[in-house]
Amino acid sequence: MPKAQALDRKNFIVDGGKVKRLQRMLHAPSESEAVRVAVNRALDAEKAVAALERLRRRGTWGKILA
Repeated sequence: MPKAQALDRKNFIVDGGKVKRLQRMLHAPSESEAVRVAVNRALDAEKAVAALERLRRRGTWGKILA
């Protein structure tokens, strides 16, 4: 089981309608959980893009390895 992470209280000005829509789309139990999931997904996506960029720079993207 993953270790529980400490959470910090943050105050942001956001479009409440979009956060509510995000909550429904993610089936999250709360708006806070929806934002946490969205932040984690954005971080994961950035990590994936960086990995693909490294492959592209190495010249190994799209080559068939024998």
